[in-house]
Formats: sequence, structure tokens, C-alpha cells
Amino acid sequence: MNTEEYFQIVAKENPLDFFSKHICPYLVGTQWDIIRKCALLMGVTTDRPNLRMRLHILLCGGPGTGKSEFLSWWQQKMNGVLVNSELTSKTGLVGDARGKTIHPGLLARSHGSVLLVDELDKMSVEDQNGLLQAMEGGEYVITKGKNRQVFSAEIRVIATCNNIQKIQQPLVDRFDFPFKVARVSRIARAEYVSDIIDSFMGKDAKDYSLVVKAYLEWAQNARTRIDPVDEPAIKKAIKDYILNTDANIEGVSYRSLEFSILRIAYALALLERSKISERHIMYAIDLKDTILKNFMGSIE
Repeated sequence: MNTEEYFQIVAKENPLDFFSKHICPYLVGTQWDIIRKCALLMGVTTDRPNLRMRLHILLCGGPGTGKSEFLSWWQQKMNGVLVNSELTSKTGLVGDARGKTIHPGLLARSHGSVLLVDELDKMSVEDQNGLLQAMEGGEYVITKGKNRQVFSAEIRVIATCNNIQKIQQPLVDRFDFPFKVARVSRIARAEYVSDIIDSFMGKDAKDYSLVVKAYLEWAQNARTRIDPVDEPAIKKAIKDYILNTDANIEGVSYRSLEFSILRIAYALALLERSKISERHIMYAIDLKDTILKNFMGSIE
């Protein structure tokens, strides 16, 4: 069986469950199960002509919660571009304009990549503005006098923060998957001691990151759409959710809710190399609703 045949079989099953468990597998605690799935969905997204379909993840929590380990894994295994927000003023996330020349920064050089932003709450306002432009439109602008240049920066972002209040609200809203990450309880840590020791000793350690990466690249080449037959049911599902959810969505924009649901469903269909169906929409609605309730409830 060749790689193509193997991936076609997996796509008919449940690639979201199959591959997500191999993303940063040594982080313990059930909270990481949903984060791993969201990361897999983020990893498969690509833009379509005139449509921004990229997904983004925000992990908010104190030290010792596993946020940095998650970024490190994505950098080492999936070729993510890691940047520490405290250093962006020196390394130039957005870039600058010296003399008559505009110099693109790391943001432009990360075009097409997953950008791993550590401590987003320590990033300057200027860099936050540039990051927001890139996340929204896949490009950003630097202006120097009459000189104005646009730089392509189609990035997907996994960011961490300690204090959500220090991040501009429009930037927070741009994250499809915001999570409040907590420290694992003593009981949960005790349950995973055996697995941690096995991992430390390299016992039965199998690294499937290359398989995950290869599958994402394979799935990204798929083309998906909504079948006209399914449109009425999909529209009804989203409308019913908006009218009936217990989540406080009054302050949530169309981009952060309705379009986010569609982006998630799109990513699910890509993983399965199938059309976008009502099933994908319902999963996306349930996922988004759970995240909204948990995250918004934790910061109120």
C-alpha cells in the first residue's frame, strides 16, 4: 500500500481523532484533547480565492500550564516560526522604514507558515496591529511618508498569553480557538506518571509527527465546497444556533462566529477530503459553542 492509498483510507474514517492525538502527545490533561484537534484543523487550512479560510489559536494561562511546550513542539516538528513578543521590537515583526527604504520584518518572511507567538500580551501595539492585519487579510501595510508598501503574510497563528487584558480586543476576536489553559491537578498528574517516565526513558516512544505533517500537506491539496442540496439544512443549523444558544454572543462579530463556524467546517471537510456537509457544520457549531462558553466565562 502506498502513501496515497493509506491516506485515502484514513480520510474515510476519522482523521481528526486519528491524527490529533499525536500532536504534542506528552502534554497531560484532558484539556489538551480539544486543543490538539483545533491545532490539526488549523494546520490543514489554506486560503481560497478571495476567501480567508485560515484558523488561529490563542492559549491563555499562567506559567507551568504547557503553553510554551506546545509552541516548541510545533516549531520542532511542524516547522513553525517561533517569535518571542518581548523581542519583536528588536527583531522586527512588522518591519520598519529607515531612510527612504521600507524593510519587511519577520511577519512577511513567515508568509505561508504557522507563526508561533509567545507572550502575545507583551507585544507592542504596532506589532499587534500588523499581526491583526495579517491574520485578517493575509497582508499588512508599512507607510513611510509617501512611500507605502503592502507585504504578503498569509499566516496561521498559535499564540500564548498570560494576561488577555493587554491584547487589543479586535486581535483577541480574530482567534477562532481561544482557550483558557489551566494547570493539571495533582490527581491527574499522578495518573500520567507512568506515561511520563516511559516518555523520558524513550520506552516505546513513537514519533508520528512526520505522518501528521505529510497528511496535512496531502489534505490541503483537496478542494471542497458546499453541495447546493445541503445549503438549506446548513443555513437552518446556523440560524437555529444563533437564536437558541446559551452563550453570550451579542458582542461576538460575524467574523468571529458565523464565518468561524464555516471556516471550521471547511477545515473538517479538507481533513476528510469531502464536501462540506451539515454534519461538519454541526460539529463546528458544537466546538465553537463549547469554546465560547468556556473562554468567555473564564475572563468575565
